[in-house]
Amino acid sequence: MRAFSRCRAILSVGLLSLGILAGCQSSAPDVLDSAAQENKAAASASSTTMGSGSAHIDLFIDRGIAGSASDYRDGAMLAAKELGAGALTLTVHDLPAGSADLSGQVSKAVAGGTKFFIGSPFLAKAVASGASGSAFVLLASEPESGGVAIVSDEIDALVEVAAYAAGAGRTKIMAVTARPLSDAEAQRLRGGLKKAGVTLLDIVIDPSSPAGKKSLAKLGEAQAVLLIGADAPRVIAPILRQGGALAADIPFLGTATWPVNGYAEPALEGSMLALVDQSALQRISKRFQAAYGRSLSLEAAYAFDAVAVAAGIVRAKGDQGLSKDALYAASGFAGATGTFRFDAQGRVERRFAIYGLKQGKPALLDPAPTGF
Repeated sequence: MRAFSRCRAILSVGLLSLGILAGCQSSAPDVLDSAAQENKAAASASSTTMGSGSAHIDLFIDRGIAGSASDYRDGAMLAAKELGAGALTLTVHDLPAGSADLSGQVSKAVAGGTKFFIGSPFLAKAVASGASGSAFVLLASEPESGGVAIVSDEIDALVEVAAYAAGAGRTKIMAVTARPLSDAEAQRLRGGLKKAGVTLLDIVIDPSSPAGKKSLAKLGEAQAVLLIGADAPRVIAPILRQGGALAADIPFLGTATWPVNGYAEPALEGSMLALVDQSALQRISKRFQAAYGRSLSLEAAYAFDAVAVAAGIVRAKGDQGLSKDALYAASGFAGATGTFRFDAQGRVERRFAIYGLKQGKPALLDPAPTGF
């Protein structure tokens, strides 16, 4: 952790589970139809390879992440090209929609020498059953089936910005949300804030309800207010400022969930935001723009970082070092989204930068740390 100086707590992220498609086979024609469909699906699958090194990495793009297929593919390919140093071979598999033979695809990759997998939660069980013990990075925010998750979610960033505020002496914090929180999210938020030294006054889910209004009676004690949800800056912030209920010098705390086009809302002046390290993103963004003629998306950045994990392990330990255990290196990894590592549960711990809103624009308050 780092205090107001250099010590902030960080946490991690969310996934889905693999769905196995099954059908009834009551007659010979049905069996033939099923076989024909499987052959057609296999024929429509495609793969692209970058590099020729001895360390094999496979990225599977299936229906779980198909909506951002080009971003995931290009981000991973750029990382393999720039970080591979002749040691990596990255194969990107575009699986047909509804493909059910994920375990078969994984087993085939293992037979070809792959020890490191990247993909969606739909692939998690396939890797667990067909490549047990292999390193597996999920392009999602919740670890499962032995894989680590590389995506940071809103809760992670909320804990980070609250920890920064607490380090500055603003330890009494209220959370007000414009969306329902799951029990797991609320538990993670409470636990993370406690670890960061924050006294959580309350989590107000519906400020207009009788219970919400009762909780807001504590607003005068708050030294900062967490605003949760994309609508919170526009809907909740002005209401809390109304009539001086929340003094102008009490900052709102937010994340990348806040819409950029709402930063100019007067009630948000002086807010603090935890954002992915923008300087790290910019360095990769320029190279991504030059290679693919478009801006770097966060999806492409996460795929870049998943390959960067493999590249970091190979640099340190050689291709024989690509193992599940190697993912948990305490020193972490560096990539397009800054410095990060994985905890014992497989959740990502990412170093965020802290920005302050001044006249509707973010200004850097504290750069993201470069290590743990």
